[in-house]
Amino acid sequence: AHPDVIGNDGLAPLEGYQNDLAYLKSKVDAGADLIVTQLFYDTDIFLKFVNDCRQIGITCPIVPGVMPINNYKGFIRMTGFCKTKIPAEITAALEPIKDNEEAVKAYGIHLGIEMCKKIMAHGIKTVHLYTLNMEKSALAILMGLGLIEESKISRSLPWRRPTNVFRIKEDVRPIFWANRPKSYISRTIGWDQYPHGRWGDSGNPSYGALTDYQFLRPRAKDKKLIEEWAVPLKSIEDIYERFRLFCLGKLRTNPCQQSMGEKSDSPTVGWGGPGGYVYQKAYLEFFCSKEKLDALIEKCKDRPFLTYMAVNKEGVWKSNVAQTDVNAVTWGVFSAKEISQPTVVDPVSFTAWKDEAFESWYRGWASLYPEADASRKLVEEVGSSYFLVSLVDNDYVNGDIFGVFADF
Repeated sequence: AHPDVIGNDGLAPLEGYQNDLAYLKSKVDAGADLIVTQLFYDTDIFLKFVNDCRQIGITCPIVPGVMPINNYKGFIRMTGFCKTKIPAEITAALEPIKDNEEAVKAYGIHLGIEMCKKIMAHGIKTVHLYTLNMEKSALAILMGLGLIEESKISRSLPWRRPTNVFRIKEDVRPIFWANRPKSYISRTIGWDQYPHGRWGDSGNPSYGALTDYQFLRPRAKDKKLIEEWAVPLKSIEDIYERFRLFCLGKLRTNPCQQSMGEKSDSPTVGWGGPGGYVYQKAYLEFFCSKEKLDALIEKCKDRPFLTYMAVNKEGVWKSNVAQTDVNAVTWGVFSAKEISQPTVVDPVSFTAWKDEAFESWYRGWASLYPEADASRKLVEEVGSSYFLVSLVDNDYVNGDIFGVFADF
């Protein structure tokens, strides 16, 4: 039934339900030829709904709307808004893993597969998956149902193409925002041109003009984030240790919100479709002290293939590339096509990106501590004194980007 007639127990009174069915029948009689349902997690309720529709003469296809559970908070918010009835076994399965996003997502995929299997076993051949622009769970469900093969899935670009119709032809981005589309699009919302085919004007004023961080919304201080990052910090070595554990995969949260050619149809790194090769230069981005940066710069003098850019919160700039240089770090070679270079590194966008990057020290990490806490002051001191560094090894055949750190 419509949410307006559903009670707090997730059920509608019989009269309200029958009135909604009659209203739905009138829509079909007026010419509607397809019904797509709201999300649900109790397949028995959906199957009963289909049977009730058939009993009153609705004969058009009824497509179940299945929304994979991608994260616990989003699931609770959406089902609360829609007054969706949640079976007790789903609540019991989610409760012990609700703070583990990967576990929740894996359960959501498993649940989606089982729901679709049961629905399809009753003769319904069409399912609508609510992706919410998070296609990985939907693809995993389709693979779990045997409807598609993993080898047949190809990304047109190494980053997710924007859904905005006005940006659909955009096919190159600064690598700093390749996996942060919200903040990138916020910065370039006023563009009257979008790069396609080749990188355009890297001096576009859209980058330099937007120095505020209105797109940086404060993160919810969830339990796991506080548990892993709001720990006592007595020295800079304690900060190093947090990042070391994160890089080793021993911390699941992050307050900062990533060789040779590979075949383009590779299931892990491929993009652009079959029949080509994709390449990626070794690329690192990190924060370091001025002393460590000076040592790094000295070592780079003997390594002409390494290019670096570094900037601190105040805008002090150090680099061995010109302000107008644009360096393609990802590219693809395909039959009968121009070479595609969808991710680039350039000084203008890096300088604009630094505002958001440094803000992560303050709004991301430091804000987890009380105002006058010594740990908070230490994190803020690092944010105000360290440099943000971008390092690219342009020898993508024989390079060793980590070699420059050998004696640090």
